[in-house]
Amino acid sequence: MSEIQIVTDVESFIETAESAPHGARIPVELRLTVSDPFEAYRRARTAETSGCYLETTGGQTGWGYFAVDPVDQLQVDAESVQEGDRSSLAAIDELLDRQQLVRGECDVPYPCGAFGWLSYDIARELEDIPSTTDADGLPRVQLGVFDRVAAWKEPHDGEVDVRITACPVVRDSPAAAYESGRKRAVELATEARNGDKAVRSQPTAATHATFQSECGEAAFAERVRQIKQYIRDGDTFQTNVSHRLVAPAVVHPVETFAAVRRVNPAPYSGLLEFPGVDLVSASPELLLDVDGDRLVTEPIAGTRPRGSTPADDEALARELRTDDKERAEHAMLVDLERNDLGKVSEYGTVDVAEYRRVDRYSEVMHLVSLVEGRLRDDRSLADAVAAVFPGGTITGAPKPRTMEIIDEVERTRRGPYTGSVGVFGFDDRATLNITIRTLVRHDDEYRLRVGSGIVHDSVPEAEYKETLDKARALVTAVDEALGEQGSFSVESASEPMEGGR
Repeated sequence: MSEIQIVTDVESFIETAESAPHGARIPVELRLTVSDPFEAYRRARTAETSGCYLETTGGQTGWGYFAVDPVDQLQVDAESVQEGDRSSLAAIDELLDRQQLVRGECDVPYPCGAFGWLSYDIARELEDIPSTTDADGLPRVQLGVFDRVAAWKEPHDGEVDVRITACPVVRDSPAAAYESGRKRAVELATEARNGDKAVRSQPTAATHATFQSECGEAAFAERVRQIKQYIRDGDTFQTNVSHRLVAPAVVHPVETFAAVRRVNPAPYSGLLEFPGVDLVSASPELLLDVDGDRLVTEPIAGTRPRGSTPADDEALARELRTDDKERAEHAMLVDLERNDLGKVSEYGTVDVAEYRRVDRYSEVMHLVSLVEGRLRDDRSLADAVAAVFPGGTITGAPKPRTMEIIDEVERTRRGPYTGSVGVFGFDDRATLNITIRTLVRHDDEYRLRVGSGIVHDSVPEAEYKETLDKARALVTAVDEALGEQGSFSVESASEPMEGGR
């Protein structure tokens, strides 16, 4: 690991501050080289404070980040909001309005920011969805405001050049603000080099984990049949239905995410550690990337398992590209995303830049498209999120009625699942995934929801198998994290679990 190199000098910092608004944040940047950014995060994190690690391996941003010890937090609880009033996104707007970044010469996309997650149930504030499910005890919004961030380019191989930034608020004395930021940046760099890899104690004393479906194959098949009836009745064209897998949290989320990185690196993956709730995400899907007025979303619709040989794999990819059901479903959902972006984009700027490419992961492959637009001057970043949230690929079409059907059929709150994990910047930027392929640790258990898109000719048993294909990478990761301690499996409950159907 290299010596710490100070990049931002006091003279350039003061020069930037001279033209910056009073109270703006200005980055102080330094650099060091590490062998593995996640190992640096493990050294820097502590058991007492929140931390976030976000990593891309080929998505829109091309950067990875970690941050520890937030200076502020935003938590919006379900009990504090009125359905239909956009309280959660309004709270995010208010948070961002209080922050301003003047980046000077720093080109790190997020030298500071609000990292965390948004619950799917924010949808209840955006659409009039009758609530037929019980609350899950999880927040609608969980964000940490981090004034220090470590960032690096993705993908990487070998030694990694890490950019560490601290963004002090500059008021009366730019020189004093610079010194404060320099010290905080050096402190994070030192922790990343020399920390003790603190890990909280294991949530349970058990040494064996078996994930169990809340409903099992028969009940899931009944959900599919219910949705197909709604399709025949004209209520919906396509609906994403999920079920929840639950197991004791017998391995720490840090160790689980370390295994996820080895087993199934994904374009929008991350580890979020907040008091009482941890998320381990291996999401392949981008909900929204905002850079100034540029908006990008990457809908995924269409799945096949990976082949056992290269020839078999290519045959499955060819089948995925040419299957009439997959093509129709994908086209429908791309149109939905175009319409969603169109709500907040300048007229004529919405475009499908890539259409039906095949992206491969460790256990499955997907059809992916890229849709982009230009944000209107009279719309905010939160307006852009509201326009696309939740993603159409994990609800269906038409979106409002389909979300009502999801609530009726699934019978348990989705919580973080199919919400978003990501970061809001302080200069009109955001990068948010769709939170699929994600473990949620809460109340000493892991929860993993997996779903499938149902259309008129869906086969219930095949759709259930697809959900388990999607779970397999995280199943394997937990198994690997357990090592010699135990084994891992998924069981279908013969009877619905409490809260299931």
